Amino acid sequence: MPLLVEAYVARLHGRVPRLAVGLTATLLTLLGALLYPAFNRSLVVSVEPTPDSPSGIARSVYKQYFPPDPVRLIVLTKAVDGSPIVDLSARLELNTSRPLRKWLSYNASTPLTGRAAAVSHELCALTAGVLDLKCRYTFASYFDVGLTRSHAGTHDRPAHDLLDDLLQAVARPQLFDRRGDMTLALLQVEECHGARIDAFCVGKDPNCQPILDVMDAVHDYIGAQPAGSSLELELVSFPTVFKTIQQGVDAAMLISTLSVVPAFILLGVMLRNLRLLLVTLLNIAVSIASSIAVMYPIAASTKVSSEAPALMVASGLALSIDYSLFLLTRFGEEVRAGATVEQALVVTLQTSGHTVLVSGFTLCLCFLGMLLIPVSTISTMGVAAASTVVFAILCALTVTPSLLLTMPDFFTASRRLGLTCDGVAAPHVLLHRLTRGTRGKMR
Repeated sequence: MPLLVEAYVARLHGRVPRLAVGLTATLLTLLGALLYPAFNRSLVVSVEPTPDSPSGIARSVYKQYFPPDPVRLIVLTKAVDGSPIVDLSARLELNTSRPLRKWLSYNASTPLTGRAAAVSHELCALTAGVLDLKCRYTFASYFDVGLTRSHAGTHDRPAHDLLDDLLQAVARPQLFDRRGDMTLALLQVEECHGARIDAFCVGKDPNCQPILDVMDAVHDYIGAQPAGSSLELELVSFPTVFKTIQQGVDAAMLISTLSVVPAFILLGVMLRNLRLLLVTLLNIAVSIASSIAVMYPIAASTKVSSEAPALMVASGLALSIDYSLFLLTRFGEEVRAGATVEQALVVTLQTSGHTVLVSGFTLCLCFLGMLLIPVSTISTMGVAAASTVVFAILCALTVTPSLLLTMPDFFTASRRLGLTCDGVAAPHVLLHRLTRGTRGKMR
């Protein structure tokens, strides 16, 4: 084992191995960063049942006979003070509004009816402006059923008014609550750009972009309502729920990322050299980005949970900082004892490197144990975490020694915690060390 470690460190002194490590790490980091948006769109929010379970069998049979559920957006309209929007107690009565003409009609209007009807018509027009010529959709609300009325609110023929009154009388119990102070408008989208869509494609399939556009338009319309309005509007839909879940996952990732700041401060104090934090930072970036590059084709071919990125980020941050603490602490001790860069790295990899290797692969096997759970969205989370662990180990044992060998004077200048210009080499010197190899001594 000691001979293998010495040979490995000596090999890293060469130009080709260190260039290979640097180029590989750079390419994987760039590839992961480029693939992250597509990877994020490929994730699923729901937990799929196992195929051989009763729920999975019922799901597969249902898909054979019924098409996927279309996208449904619901705008809930309710009175702020609880007043009725329409009068549900209205009954059929004789209408004598025109001379010499009499017919039966319903009069269910209240002081809020006109405003609610205007909201419904504006939402209908807004929907048409976004989805027309792009999607096949249906917009339905109490105030937009039946025949199109004139600006005066009536038809030219009394029979048409009566027909609309009858249609609204039938729709009224279905579209209002019992008190009449709450109603809804339904937007149902079956196809966009000629492709059939469902709620799960929103934010993932480019054909579903019009759904996001109309959701944003409705949110803007709701936000533009004047203060003190008598009506309160709310958008309720599965795509909104999915978007909220994804925002929650992104917030969790942000919190995990922000937690690095105090961890870095503590790590820098323990290492007595803040410059070594650059090594840890690079390890974090390479390990997380590389695991994303590996997980993207898996997410494209199977169902991966939307919580996988948060688990990958948390694992990458924790392990990279932990492994850096093991390796760099021992490296600093050997350097302060008077060892050269090569000697310090050999001892570090023989001791702390062995600990990183054994503990890391043990943790990797634990995450792979999640493959025994017969639910794809859960088992793939284990694969995502395991891939992050593997890349954290590889970065700790390849990127870290390569950086220390490339810039030995820079990373070992610990005077005033490294906050000096000691060991800062000119660019041409750094390039020479990277391409020709270095045998730098430690002070």
